[in-house]
Amino acid sequence: MGLTRTQAQIALFILLLAADQWTKWLIQQPTFHPFVVIDGYFNIVRAYNTGVAFSFFADLPEYWRAYFLIGITTVIAFAVLFWWSKERAQQGLSSWLLVLILAGAVGNIWDRVQLGYVVDFIQWYVVIDGQGYYWPAFNIADSCISVAVVGLLLTSLKRN
Repeated sequence: MGLTRTQAQIALFILLLAADQWTKWLIQQPTFHPFVVIDGYFNIVRAYNTGVAFSFFADLPEYWRAYFLIGITTVIAFAVLFWWSKERAQQGLSSWLLVLILAGAVGNIWDRVQLGYVVDFIQWYVVIDGQGYYWPAFNIADSCISVAVVGLLLTSLKRN
């Protein structure tokens, strides 16, 4: 007997959340050392983000920044959970993409509550004429959210 659609989506949520937290745990180990994956393009590093995407809000006063970011991301996560509860039985990708957003949001909320910051480790960059141009470091949770948002936009455009 196979999993229902909802059970499979919950399993995916758990798998993505576990992968996110496990990789962040590995990065925080004292024995971790940054390393090059693809020279000139991709490193694994250790970075701490007290803001949100691209370190937005990182310069806000620490006392209320943490409460603000935890509060706002929690409200968004509950809104996405509500949306998912309405979409989960529908055919198509939307409910699966919402699961990705939820896993990413919960992974980063967990970091903020437990650590006061989000652990990032994936670093993309390119070197042009000897000058390195770096994309802000990110993590599996961020990747889940980004892929899902792009997917939702594309499916929305396809419907229209």
